[in-house]
Amino acid sequence: MKNTSFIAHSCAVTAMIFWGLSYIWSIQVFRFLNPTTTIFFRLIISSIFLSIILCLLKQFEHIDRKHIGLFALAALLEPFLYFIFESYGLLNASPIISSTIIATIPLFAPIVAFFILKESISRWNVAGFVVSFLGVVVMLINKHLQLTASPKGIIFLFSAVLVALCYTIALKKLTKLYKAITITTVQNIIGIIYFIPLVIVMEKSQPSAIIPVQSYIIPLILLGIFASSVAYTLWAYSFSKLGAAKTNVYTNLIPVFTAIFSYFILKENINLQKIAGIVLVVAGLILSQLKTHTHDYQQSKPKNKKYN
Repeated sequence: MKNTSFIAHSCAVTAMIFWGLSYIWSIQVFRFLNPTTTIFFRLIISSIFLSIILCLLKQFEHIDRKHIGLFALAALLEPFLYFIFESYGLLNASPIISSTIIATIPLFAPIVAFFILKESISRWNVAGFVVSFLGVVVMLINKHLQLTASPKGIIFLFSAVLVALCYTIALKKLTKLYKAITITTVQNIIGIIYFIPLVIVMEKSQPSAIIPVQSYIIPLILLGIFASSVAYTLWAYSFSKLGAAKTNVYTNLIPVFTAIFSYFILKENINLQKIAGIVLVVAGLILSQLKTHTHDYQQSKPKNKKYN
């Protein structure tokens, strides 16, 4: 059990590293492709990659017809709506600010987990969420107490947060029925179907510079393989083992990794204020993972069923 828990936590951290990098890769691709087309190609690359892995491992699972609706709903939330809101938010905010807003998901996730998914929340969890959120606020507001992103970008990004919270409920049900890699693959394939009409419309109004493929192909492939395939699979696995509250708190690490990668890759400045925010985010993460056997808001936690 301890080994399984360690693997689950390690998978969550690895997923955050890839998602932190995804903001950098997205900015690089957006110079040539509009966000909708970027996501469309990203999902195609991801679906091909995951299908090859499933074929090599011979891990194909039969999808029960009665679960198609749940998959369709999950895919509508993520990747479809979530990627749209996140991508257009990123166009109106820096990678660090965008990832910081997305990191507010853990602040609201415990509420969803407690009232809807009936998961327990300890006082350490709550304390960790508060400290981490303070770190997020420090990274989001400048020394003049002003937001460092446009209102449009903030609205798009918080819409992505809302979608992610709704997705938590669908994912909770799916992880009891199918393996993580199966969930990711099916969602991406359905997501491609959702994006086809939107890509046609967007390419007419905002055509992409598709011809210089060599200029964006590498970050696009990295997005498809690591951000949309590996990271989501690792995330779904951690979710199935740790639950919604504990897994979602790792989202706080995304702005930390994004800030580091932005500094080295995009040459974005990291001042003392951002460093202080990073320290608070990490401190909150550690605090939220401390175990307690008393003062739980709910004593029992339903156990996940094993995969079929």
